Amino acid sequence: MKKMRQFFIMGVIAILATTYSFAVVDDGVGSIDQECQANGFDFGIVKFEWNTTTNSYTYENPEIPPYDVNVTGDDERADWTASPAVDGVLHKEAGNTFVHAGGTSGTVDMNENAISHITFCGSENGAPEFLTPAIALAVLLTTPAFAYLVVKRR
Repeated sequence: MKKMRQFFIMGVIAILATTYSFAVVDDGVGSIDQECQANGFDFGIVKFEWNTTTNSYTYENPEIPPYDVNVTGDDERADWTASPAVDGVLHKEAGNTFVHAGGTSGTVDMNENAISHITFCGSENGAPEFLTPAIALAVLLTTPAFAYLVVKRR
């Protein structure tokens, strides 16, 4: 009975740890790597901030080699080009972040508020965004079953 209780507690801890990893919310404040990772990508490439003084997009962070990314337009519509292709583009309006497909060019349109910044993101291996949640869900579902089988054998 004592072993059963230990495995039950281990299962509960595993479930709580997995649930916590899904519940942690990143508000996008911090490095461009953190912002990209919070939205399913591996790293940040470059971030452009809308500059009201010059009425143009300026680098907030310099791009990482070998990327060459350019943004033109205004705070309502921005056209971008990238070489090589980026995996994703984020744009922020007020407190909302919008995720767009990557590629070598595209356009970002405002939704309700002016565009404050645009972040370009990359992925190490191009794995689908659902891979990490799928693994966590598999662990979540199999931990109690594994604990039951171990206890049942004894």
